[in-house]
Amino acid sequence: MKSLKRRKFTDKTARWVITIGGVTTVFIVLALLLFILLEVYPLFKDAEVVKENSYSVHGNVSALGIDEYQEIAYAVYTNGSVEFISLSNGNVLKKYEIAGLTDTVPTEQEDYPTDDRHTVLPVFLLEERRNDDEGHINTPLHHTTVTSSYKDNNRLILGTDDGKIVTVSVAFTETFNSEKRTITPEISKEETQQIDEKGKEIKHITSRKDEGIATTVVSTADDRLVLKYTEEITTLFGTGEKTEFQKDITGFINQSRQNTIFEPGSPPSGTMKPESRIEITSLALDQFMENLFIGTVSGDLFHINIRDKESPFLQEKVKVSHTAITALGFILGDTSLVVGSLDGRVNVWMQVRDKLLPSGTVLKKIHTLKPHSAPVMAIVPSKRDKSFVTMASDGTIHLNHTTSEQTRLYLHSPSLPTAVAFSPRGNGILAADVSNNLTFWGISNPHPEATLKTLFGRVWYEGYEKPEFVWQSTGGTDDFEPKLSLVPLIFGTIKGTIYSMIIAVPIGIFAALYTSQFLHKAIKIIKPTIEIMAALPSVILGFLAGLWLAPLIEKIFPAIVIMPLFVVLFIALALYLWRSLPSRIKGKYRYGIEALILIPFIIGAIYVSVHLSTISEFILFGGDYREWLLHVLGLHYDQRNALIVGFAMGFAVIPLIFTISEDAMSNVPNSLTSASLALGATPWQTAVRVVVPTASPGIFSATMIGFGRAVGETMIVLMATGNTPIMDWNLFNGFRALSANIAVEVPEAPIGGTLYRVLFLSALLLFAITFIVNTVSEIIRQRMRKKYSKL
Repeated sequence: MKSLKRRKFTDKTARWVITIGGVTTVFIVLALLLFILLEVYPLFKDAEVVKENSYSVHGNVSALGIDEYQEIAYAVYTNGSVEFISLSNGNVLKKYEIAGLTDTVPTEQEDYPTDDRHTVLPVFLLEERRNDDEGHINTPLHHTTVTSSYKDNNRLILGTDDGKIVTVSVAFTETFNSEKRTITPEISKEETQQIDEKGKEIKHITSRKDEGIATTVVSTADDRLVLKYTEEITTLFGTGEKTEFQKDITGFINQSRQNTIFEPGSPPSGTMKPESRIEITSLALDQFMENLFIGTVSGDLFHINIRDKESPFLQEKVKVSHTAITALGFILGDTSLVVGSLDGRVNVWMQVRDKLLPSGTVLKKIHTLKPHSAPVMAIVPSKRDKSFVTMASDGTIHLNHTTSEQTRLYLHSPSLPTAVAFSPRGNGILAADVSNNLTFWGISNPHPEATLKTLFGRVWYEGYEKPEFVWQSTGGTDDFEPKLSLVPLIFGTIKGTIYSMIIAVPIGIFAALYTSQFLHKAIKIIKPTIEIMAALPSVILGFLAGLWLAPLIEKIFPAIVIMPLFVVLFIALALYLWRSLPSRIKGKYRYGIEALILIPFIIGAIYVSVHLSTISEFILFGGDYREWLLHVLGLHYDQRNALIVGFAMGFAVIPLIFTISEDAMSNVPNSLTSASLALGATPWQTAVRVVVPTASPGIFSATMIGFGRAVGETMIVLMATGNTPIMDWNLFNGFRALSANIAVEVPEAPIGGTLYRVLFLSALLLFAITFIVNTVSEIIRQRMRKKYSKL
């Protein structure tokens, strides 16, 4: 009675322990899946406005700017005055009058307002005071209007209606005292230049400066194009030399209407008839000061090469729009050029390599963004990524991203906009309109480069000749374009799995068949020995494969090629010798151990193959197998390649397939095998036609479990391949798998960043692949089991 109660208690306890363990396992798996989903979800969230404020300005704004912390903005008015505005309350913190542009006399310094967040310190005035003969202060007699502007980092270049350009530097510095941040706006005028001797209005302007070299290009009201180049050289002794020259390059865009072909550096005369001139609508100069792009009213885009400033030449003319080009702007890195047109279209163009052209490059449209419903007025790039802001004449403002071809946010200005600014961190947009409104939008746009297209589709990246699948998460410069396509990683995972399964499945299943049906019971200790192989750490296998097997295979590759032939020949020789032996000698050996005799023959075949490696390389590959593979088959041979992974990962998967398959075959009822033998079938016929079909559900399960192990394998793939994310079925190339990519990239991925979340997406894909494969394999196994259970 006590024994029965104890037994019931034990059964009840075991049932509860198993139930709790199963429920806990399911709960943990679901919790992990939920955690991964929560990390992946933000990747696909749209940008959003987190804050919106409106303020008033005091005139027609020509240019805007904003500090890094989005606390202070500045507005440059067409009358030449500059105001610093607090974005917390809209108060004007200070007003400046740029010398030579305004007709007001500067007032004395005022106390600067403060608030709880920041303190603004005073800066100096820019108005130049002139004394007359009696010592009185005179103010400028002529009022000059700002007609165009261009912002180059902290430099602000202003064009006027009398042919001048005024360069002003605006910067924000911050200091910290007692955990309080103090913002100090700093503004200084570099110089004023009369760039147009005729005094015509400056319609468009573009300028770049780097290490004392400055290049400025302007277009005037009469559609002349003027280039000004300045170079300042400072010697070791502190003395400086300044070189500058100015050049009218209008003829380079007008020469397309003439039959004459002009040599570089010798443009046609500037005395062309007015009706023959092309109306210029926009300008863009890259940061290298080598490529000048000019938009025209006819929709033609002119590319003038100004690498040699004294000898520029027209490199290319492309029809990019059927309507006028209204705005041009470079994306971060100055490789991609955004073109806005009169019909509201926004396209991205890039110089693509073309060996057939003398210049070696050709302009091609690589991205198309969602258009505006009105003419595009301005293009403002981000300083952090490939995002940019476009502003149209109807007040619509779009936040776009080049790589993903996605418009992330749609904003609208209360009235006709006159200027727009993009915050340095890419988290704020500032716009001014003709109704003297200043609108600020604080935005959240953490993952603009992650879309289904960029993750799983072909993307035309900067510097590439066509759209491709590319994974390259980091680069050597700040203007790097992340390439986060998961397709090469999925391809690498499939490639490594297929090559390892090609080796593991035949060996594992045939070894299990021989062990279960033919091997003598006295030596079935082989099975636990093989099972112990499954306990070998994958890091050890990867270490051996990468540092020992890969160099060895590279050295004796010709021997690997001829080895299957010699193994077959030596096995045939062993079979012939075995059959030639007298029956009395063969009778001394137990049934099922004949295969042991093959071991010395296989070792002999390997030995002969290795020693004939040099001769076979000379006969088969002309003395160098690497060169033969490259020139005959077009295949590159890498030391760590898919072949090495196939051997190493196959070695890791074989014990799983072997063990489960052998158990399935050994559990086939003896009645079936005995009946087959009784009906006259040979042991081999019985094994192939009775045992294997009956055990097929277990064999299939073994194969799927091995497949799952190969898909999720990390260390072998990480250490035995070159980890190059390329899409090539070449057996002698490396690859990068999803699991190995996670191991490589996670230590360098900023928490919460795009790369961090894309890696979690990779983990989710692995989870999904494993779940789908296991589910499908279980369904197939159940059907096979039902089918063969009737035998």
